[in-house]
Amino acid sequence: MDLAGVLLTVAIASFFAGAPLSLIRRDLGYLTTFGAALLFGAVAVDALLFGPVRGAAWGGPLGDVETLSLDALSAFFALATSVVWAATSVYSVWYDDRPSPVLAVTYALTLGAIALLVTASSEVLFLIGWETMTLASYGMILEARGRTDRVYSAAFVFLAFGEASTLLVLLAFAGLFVGTGSLAFGPTLSGTVLPSLVFVAGLLGFGLKMGTAPFHMSEWLPIAHSSAPSNASAVLSSTLTLAGAYGLFRLVSLLPGPPDWWGALTLAIGAISVLLGALFAAVSEHSKGLPAYSTIENNGLILVALGVSLLAGANHLTLLAVFALFAAFYQALAHALAKTVLFLSAGYVEHLTRTFDLSSVEGRATGPDRAALVGTLAASLSLAAGPPLAGFVSEWMVLEALFQSYRFGETWAQFVGLLTGAAVALGAGLITVAMVKFVGFAYLWKPRCARAPSERGSLGPVVGAVAFAVLTVGITAPWILVLLAPSVSVVMGSSVAAPIGGLLSVPNGWSILSGAPFGILSPPMVPIAIAAGVLVAVGYDRLGRHRAVRRVPVWMAGSAPAREGETYTSFGYSTGIRLMMSSALRTREVRANAGAITTVGFEAVEPYSVELEVFDVFKLFYDGLLVVGEGVSRVLKERVMPGQLGRYLAYVLVAVLVVVVYIASVST
Repeated sequence: MDLAGVLLTVAIASFFAGAPLSLIRRDLGYLTTFGAALLFGAVAVDALLFGPVRGAAWGGPLGDVETLSLDALSAFFALATSVVWAATSVYSVWYDDRPSPVLAVTYALTLGAIALLVTASSEVLFLIGWETMTLASYGMILEARGRTDRVYSAAFVFLAFGEASTLLVLLAFAGLFVGTGSLAFGPTLSGTVLPSLVFVAGLLGFGLKMGTAPFHMSEWLPIAHSSAPSNASAVLSSTLTLAGAYGLFRLVSLLPGPPDWWGALTLAIGAISVLLGALFAAVSEHSKGLPAYSTIENNGLILVALGVSLLAGANHLTLLAVFALFAAFYQALAHALAKTVLFLSAGYVEHLTRTFDLSSVEGRATGPDRAALVGTLAASLSLAAGPPLAGFVSEWMVLEALFQSYRFGETWAQFVGLLTGAAVALGAGLITVAMVKFVGFAYLWKPRCARAPSERGSLGPVVGAVAFAVLTVGITAPWILVLLAPSVSVVMGSSVAAPIGGLLSVPNGWSILSGAPFGILSPPMVPIAIAAGVLVAVGYDRLGRHRAVRRVPVWMAGSAPAREGETYTSFGYSTGIRLMMSSALRTREVRANAGAITTVGFEAVEPYSVELEVFDVFKLFYDGLLVVGEGVSRVLKERVMPGQLGRYLAYVLVAVLVVVVYIASVST
């Protein structure tokens, strides 16, 4: 084991060491995970630049050698998660003021479990890390503040969906074992039926952890992420869902060439996730629920890019397959960075205003720390695909890949690509509305009657550092793609080069080329052009005459608001979307009496409050599953497991007999 392997082993051990150290002092535990994250990221960079890194190794329970290692694929996810963990660990020192150290303990265990599954060399070690991650994250959610019944409900929903994901992943790995005869990640499968079963089980299992359709709306991801403490929400949204993406990419790298329908299925799930995630984010009034729905939209974009790559590979469009895969990796990185900022910012707003309701925040988070505002604005613009940030580049790459779906061989595949492109474009517009609402009402909104903010420390350095990374990754996108080339090569099964080139007199490496190429974008030139335009505007302003600025009160039918609560609200901002999309949201207006009769002018007016009831089709879906599950359980309880000891002994004997027969057949 070389030096890099030793450092890798030390980094993973340090994550787990943060748990007992947190019992001594929470700050000590968080600082330990911060150091481990820096070390983990450094080893990941080494693996991307110089080749695989192998750490500690030992004999597994089934005879396979278990190894902590990083190849190019796992190194990319290790690097992305390490940046997030370094930021959230520093933030947690400021954020975690709980009397109990349980949040710090479960936080360290979650980070260690994700690091373990990313570096796992076998399916057994991966599943150990996967299940530990689920249980530790469950513990983090239980540490949320608020009504006990709601916290317990959110944690239980998360655990239920987490265990369902584990069962599906276990099924996919069982198929891999049947096809390869080994529990180590290695040889690809052959045949037709078995790889398809493995792919579908893996897509559903890992997709469930990513929060994609149909397991997302009004269920585990928005409930759990909005209910958890903010440092936990950032880890869940930016790295736990990223662990699901890693598992899916790892599985695809082990499977043979895909048929058309693999890509079409992935595209369909991704498109629905993008559209509905963006729609529900646009109408959400929860300062942490909105970013949670945005996570669904962004993870849907990852699946869309992967789906295009699979379809292109099935149609022997190698350049398009490679470009789409680069888009998927870059989208994963851009989302992880920007969403970390958004959830840390949501926790900041919570501490300052003591509310999650955007209509009640009223811009009160602006006062103490303008650096937090700038960082949050940058992250929100990135998630809304604003240039020159990372989200702009990733969404351009995804759309460029979809524009080339006309090259798919089958007409139905072209039609799926067309519909997906429309869904992604509509989702991009809706998520812009959501991000404007988040920044506008959390920071920028300044009603005349707003209460003064409460003071609590500074978050500016942490948010600013990650936001700067979002900007840097966007501007240096061509060079980031060069760094990602080894990771994409693992999934493709052959060495590939980053899709970059020159533009006019601009040297090679300044532009991203899609297809052969189909389109060209130069991310470094975008900020240069923006800066040039700003200079022109500033020069014109300086040379022109001085003009007086006229300031007017907040618009309220021509007059300023008389009291707090009369200003434009976050709910009112998205009511137009609720009305336009009522056929999809199934909303209806409900008016309820709000109190005593008041007099307006010379007329007596009976006040009322207006609410929108939402008919949730996904809740009906899960309620139906619950009814079916309860019925099956009742039959099993009455017929198969009636509580008779004789039947249980018979079951045990039959199980032993089956195992003996299987072992005998294998040994012969």
